Amino acid sequence: MIVGLYARVSTKDKEQNPENQLIRLREYCNARKWNYKEYIDFASGSKKDRPGLKQILDDLDKLDGILVLRLDRFGRSLQNLLECFNIIRSQGKFFEAIDQGLKISEKKDPMNDFMLAILGAAAEFERELISERVKDGMARAMKENKKIGRPRILDKKNISASNIIKLRESGKSIREISQIVGIKRSTVYDIIKSSEKPIR
Repeated sequence: MIVGLYARVSTKDKEQNPENQLIRLREYCNARKWNYKEYIDFASGSKKDRPGLKQILDDLDKLDGILVLRLDRFGRSLQNLLECFNIIRSQGKFFEAIDQGLKISEKKDPMNDFMLAILGAAAEFERELISERVKDGMARAMKENKKIGRPRILDKKNISASNIIKLRESGKSIREISQIVGIKRSTVYDIIKSSEKPIR
């Protein structure tokens, strides 16, 4: 018996590590003396074109089934989930979400299929809620004139645009300012240009 272990996290952020999922999946296989191959994605569960997902489905002819920790790790789009399950079933393989005790096989089980559909819809609904919360948060931040996104280079280095303008007005060249403040010349140029002061 050889199974594919599929783990997914949304980003390569340190706080999101697929290893946490894989540890549990390996333990599950080792307890049953199953061999396994691992597949990992760093992508949103709503995306269909994930390299790890594509590979595990392409490898189904070499596998007996697919294991995931939870259904939402396999996907957050009900339509995509159902398409994947049809592929798995058509090849006579099984799929199991071990934390939820859900399993599909070639033989249809109406109750199991019903539960899979509900959990798949719940995963999609949760994704929509997260998206709405992010949009609401961004809209509120914009109203309150808060900065959105990653900190700018200037913020990280505690350098203000006004300091760069003063250095320029004191006769320093773009290259000299770049060396003094430790940022790229192109960034210095953009700051000076945006200040609407002519660059000599």
